[in-house]
Amino acid sequence: MDTPLPVEALEPVLGRFGVLYAVFAHVDGQVLLTWGDASSIPQPDPCAFVGATTDMARVYRSLERMLLPRMDVQGEHLCIRSKVAERVVYALFFETRRFEASTPVERLRTEYAFCKSLSNAVDAVLLGWVSGR
Repeated sequence: MDTPLPVEALEPVLGRFGVLYAVFAHVDGQVLLTWGDASSIPQPDPCAFVGATTDMARVYRSLERMLLPRMDVQGEHLCIRSKVAERVVYALFFETRRFEASTPVERLRTEYAFCKSLSNAVDAVLLGWVSGR
């Protein structure tokens, strides 16, 4: 039987970074955990929703040979998608309004630095979980 994801270790990280909604799944698409509330994130087509549970196996394939984390926009929300140890893929959503910058390039740098910090924090928790299984 699979060891459940360490929710008690993930929740403080997700809360500290202001994540609204998160999906964690095996690379085959089997959802391990959804966290938060997706109701504020517009979903014009639930099958194409970035991070939708039915989308996670495709998300994993889309991350092949990419710099991670990958950033995508869903309405007024930014989503980062990444994978851990070729075993787990995740999508994390938060509001884009938090990023203010004088130029579009500076805003992109700020967003990416934030996403990288968030991704590193989540990866650290998940790497411990993957290695302990």
